[in-house]
Amino acid sequence: MTLAQLQALAAVVELGSLTAAAERLSRSQSAISHALTELEDITQIKLLLRDRQPVVLTAAGERLWPYIQNVTRETQILRQQISLSRGKLEGRLVVGSLPSVSLAFVAPAFEELKAMHPGVSAVLLEGTDQEIETWIEDGTVDVGVVAGEKTFVNNLPLLDDDFVAVVSAGMFEGRRNVSAKQLSAFPFIYSKAGCGPLIADYFAANGGQLRPAFNVVEMRTILAMAEAGMGVSIVPRVTLTYTPFGGRVLDLSPKLHRSVRLSWTTNGHAVLDEFVRLVTAKRAGGGKARKTPVRKKQ
Repeated sequence: MTLAQLQALAAVVELGSLTAAAERLSRSQSAISHALTELEDITQIKLLLRDRQPVVLTAAGERLWPYIQNVTRETQILRQQISLSRGKLEGRLVVGSLPSVSLAFVAPAFEELKAMHPGVSAVLLEGTDQEIETWIEDGTVDVGVVAGEKTFVNNLPLLDDDFVAVVSAGMFEGRRNVSAKQLSAFPFIYSKAGCGPLIADYFAANGGQLRPAFNVVEMRTILAMAEAGMGVSIVPRVTLTYTPFGGRVLDLSPKLHRSVRLSWTTNGHAVLDEFVRLVTAKRAGGGKARKTPVRKKQ
């Protein structure tokens, strides 16, 4: 078997399709298909179920997958170290992030990383805490921005953030804080992005009935709907640093808080080390908001 065959398999598994894998590896779809067929012929094992969308591993492929990941990951790290020996930084970085934090820390670090090192490519995957923790563990991402209780080998604190209620300008006049029960009386704009499960748990723990009237992914849309009086919502305070909001911002009673950190398990990854350095600089400066959204890769 060859490294090219293993890289083709890894790309297909991570992206779920031959077309996306071909795009990532700058090869034709037929070349990817041929590499996979050769690999299955050599091993005499059916590794993929290609008739499904997304393409998935067979049970035999699942057993071999951790070893294949190790080979492709270590090869990537070796290539990065070789590039460094020539005075260049090259390679690929995959970052998982909570959507509410991406624009404050991840996107600015991406921009600087690519500007300083043209040979580096970066991909952003956004999800919930549970999803990102799984991605870190199984190697889908090289590093993740998380706020859950699980800890990893390497952890860099980013910010302590609290959640706030966002409502239209005429609501809850004279009040500085609001409870889950009080918010329950109004149409709720629920976040389907990273902080959604945490908000649902907050309602359950504080006697509020969470009945989402809207399910929204983009934080800007949530804020625009709340400002227009279409409903109320709860958002991380950090989102208000990069998104204009003309409504009212109220503290929650009781408070809802999270500690956000950068977590990773892989060592010796030169591109990751540089990314961590840049994020550390952003953290020291309080974070820098990005005005335009970063391209997401699914």
